[in-house]
Amino acid sequence: MALKRRTNNHLAEGEVTGHYHEAVGEDVGVFEHSDGILLLDAPDGCEVTHQEHGTVVLPAGKFKSGIAQEFDPAEEEARNVKD
Repeated sequence: MALKRRTNNHLAEGEVTGHYHEAVGEDVGVFEHSDGILLLDAPDGCEVTHQEHGTVVLPAGKFKSGIAQEFDPAEEEARNVKD
């Protein structure tokens, strides 16, 4: 399993707005797996911030992050959510 540490702690970046979700906290690390899955290591917990959304507080732990999807019943297909 090849993990690469990100130079920033962005968990998701908007394709449309340029906004991003960022993990903020002491000793926080975001790592990207070769398949695009992100792993967040927050040994003391962290906050996930966004320019337009409220802050989410996470307890200490390790977390896996992927791209959210939505289902379009008219098209009968799932697609990635765009920000």
